[in-house]
Amino acid sequence: MVSKIFAADIKTSLLRNSFIASIWWIIFYPGFYSDDSFAVVTMARTGQLSSAWSAPWAVFVRIFSLHGRYPGLVTLIFGVTLTLSLTVFVYSLMNVKSASVTSSLLTATPLVGAMGVTMWHDIPMTSGFLLVATFMIRAYKNGSVSKSDIGWLLFPGMFLSTFRLNGIPTLALLILFFMFMKAPALAKKLLIVGLVFSFIVTLIAGTAINEVKSRQGDLAVGWMQYDISCYASTPAGVGFIEKAMPGVGTTESWKSTSACIWFSDAKLTQADMDAYKDHLASAWLQLLKHDPLFLLTTHMKRHEYLVPLPVYGLPRPPFIHSTVEFADQGIEWAFPQVAEKVRLYIRVWNYASPIFAYSGAWLLFLFIAWIRTRRQDLLLIVLLGTFLTGGLFVAAAISDGRYALFTLLAGQAVAIGYVIDALQRKRGLPHGA
Repeated sequence: MVSKIFAADIKTSLLRNSFIASIWWIIFYPGFYSDDSFAVVTMARTGQLSSAWSAPWAVFVRIFSLHGRYPGLVTLIFGVTLTLSLTVFVYSLMNVKSASVTSSLLTATPLVGAMGVTMWHDIPMTSGFLLVATFMIRAYKNGSVSKSDIGWLLFPGMFLSTFRLNGIPTLALLILFFMFMKAPALAKKLLIVGLVFSFIVTLIAGTAINEVKSRQGDLAVGWMQYDISCYASTPAGVGFIEKAMPGVGTTESWKSTSACIWFSDAKLTQADMDAYKDHLASAWLQLLKHDPLFLLTTHMKRHEYLVPLPVYGLPRPPFIHSTVEFADQGIEWAFPQVAEKVRLYIRVWNYASPIFAYSGAWLLFLFIAWIRTRRQDLLLIVLLGTFLTGGLFVAAAISDGRYALFTLLAGQAVAIGYVIDALQRKRGLPHGA
């Protein structure tokens, strides 16, 4: 019995890791909830769905939480999904023994266990990335595509990737690169079909959105507002607003030192916010032309965790959420005493965020691993991590370790795999990808 539980085959690992993920969920039932989490739960309860965080995400949570009555069902689904996606991804990279140990170790850490039971749309999007990357790796290595690859990897992965606004653009760039690889033509065609499928999912989900006015457009350009507010707070930025957007606020109303690294506290009126929408992009482009170095350094400071080298010191981005943020909302831990004790384990990971949440360094590690081995599977991972990082570096209004969860998981999985391979070589056991 014991040998079966710890067997290295992928089916056993999927069951074992799902069990571990379920333990995380039971301990912290119904999961972790931040401000973003309560926003989507409120939408699910009221039926007033917004596409601000993506339409498929809002619709999914409403349906599978049974109109917000049982949000814990959603965290269970996503916790197990992240675990299963990570497991098949790891098995596509290394031998079964290394994959078995690596996937189980990661699932037992807060990076997977605690992240997985947090009501965040970053979790399903990351699962989607893992599944699509696995489809590509398997297609390249096997030189063929199976029905199970299509049904269990590609289309679920493309669906889950729609749950965050940057999911499909990131995968579209990776798929474009994949078109130039020596991979099966069928895999390339199916990836295009998968992209079309994801757009259709987004459109269909969008028909359920009933908000008066979507915030999606505001979120997409929020970083521009933050850049301009940051610039207005500097001596060089005095008068820039009056020149770039005459009549839309003043330097005094736009300036925000906080916007340089975190949320903006600019004192804009509702009239200003309504008026700047037609001028924001052109004003930002003027700023780019006028002072590109300012924009570059601002984004580097704002997103230190994305920069491969610690130019401004080791980053400490927000990382793993380990609380139910608001009380008296009908959501609380079922076993608070146990949860509070186990939460100390999560806090270790948050304390060590300069290591575990430093996605730029993990991306650099993956790049070096690819340079040393020239493995095409590692190249695909590096590219996906690079496209994800590039989009976040430019367009993310704030920093957060969960945004780059794919890169963290991929980097740490490969690192653990190397350690296990080294131990196997020392013991004279078979190893290698």
